[in-house]
Amino acid sequence: MIRGKVILVGKAPVIQETATATCHGQTHPVMDESVIVAADGGLKNVVITIEGIGPSVPHGEPPVLDQINCTYVPHVLGVTVGQELVIRSQDAEPHNVHLLADKNPAFNASMTTAGSERRVKFDQPEIMRVKCDVHPWMTAHVIVVENPFFAVTGDDGSFEIKNLPAGSYKLAAWHELFGRQEQSITLADDEPAEVSVTYGKQ
Repeated sequence: MIRGKVILVGKAPVIQETATATCHGQTHPVMDESVIVAADGGLKNVVITIEGIGPSVPHGEPPVLDQINCTYVPHVLGVTVGQELVIRSQDAEPHNVHLLADKNPAFNASMTTAGSERRVKFDQPEIMRVKCDVHPWMTAHVIVVENPFFAVTGDDGSFEIKNLPAGSYKLAAWHELFGRQEQSITLADDEPAEVSVTYGKQ
């Protein structure tokens, strides 16, 4: 098992209101989700992947990208090559889900009723931004990864990757604003590998 935490060093930006959304006839503020930092510096929404071990069969339930009150939930998610991604809407408000893909086939579909659902698969690893052409403040990221050994950091910046065999690997971290970094890790049979990832000035 690999476990660890991603930390943002330095002063964290204040989460700003980016828009005022009108959804279901009501208005509500839309907050910037690009940098969400816990009190101790833990950075949310960082994708942690294990690379260079080749593709493998996806496992587990397919991830869900939902649309709730004209917001994508979650803001960042991962899906394995060949695994279904469920795109769902809980809104009666009409949406247009537009995945901006370069390596995978383009996906651009309308979803006009509450409870509507689409399923899509991807053939190539890729980082894709998702937007709604109807509501320009709606944005998210879908990261297509080559194998199921990945995680997205939680509210406190922590992550955990289970069931990875002992060995030496390349671990990569990606954040939508702070970019990508890599490090080599070694995992033994008898104890978890503790990993620390740091963004910002040190």
